[in-house]
Amino acid sequence: LETRIAENAGNVDKYIGDAIMAIWNAPLDDTKHAENACRAALACLHAEKQLNETNKGSSPLVPLHTRFGVHTGRVIVGNVGSLSRMQYTALGAAVNLASRLEGLNKVYGTRVLVSEEVVREVSDIFVFREVDIVAPAGTSKPIKIFELVGETDNGSPYQVSETGRRIAKDWDCCYTLYKARRWNDARLALRAYRDTADNKVIADIFIQRCDEFILKPPADDWDGVHFFKQK
Repeated sequence: LETRIAENAGNVDKYIGDAIMAIWNAPLDDTKHAENACRAALACLHAEKQLNETNKGSSPLVPLHTRFGVHTGRVIVGNVGSLSRMQYTALGAAVNLASRLEGLNKVYGTRVLVSEEVVREVSDIFVFREVDIVAPAGTSKPIKIFELVGETDNGSPYQVSETGRRIAKDWDCCYTLYKARRWNDARLALRAYRDTADNKVIADIFIQRCDEFILKPPADDWDGVHFFKQK
């Protein structure tokens, strides 16, 4: 994975247990840092898939199943620490949010979650689908989160398949009904979506929410935000 990150202009900042923290646009300027970060995530997934297929059944560590959180924002970058222990790294709320996005993949059954800021930068290059509006633990305001589905370029090895586009479009229909507070219609659409989707976790989450809202509708000022109390 480190190789795929480096091939896409990323720098591995540190290893944290079984996690990797990587940064773009530092120490050298990179005007395409959001694009490179998204492509690096797709490249890592592709490499992981090849590794799993090649080593299937050969090790208890296979299959690997990694998750990614991608965000862009202002951070403090440089050598920090003390004279006895100095490290080049990035610090700030944007770093924290990227970590929260990675963790939310566990909840939604997704692999790559990105922020709205990333989508604004590269919506013409990649295919995204809006997943939810959330207030992650440790953050100050609600954010829209999106799943990175693939690349739009026909020549890219990470191009979205027709099946992937269909699934993303079907999800968008379900999510639109949910945001419109049409709980019964959304529930029916989600059940149909679940039958063909590769990620059934996200369908189950929203089916449960619809069931709860049918029994007890939210207040008139409901804005769709889901609050997380734990990281």
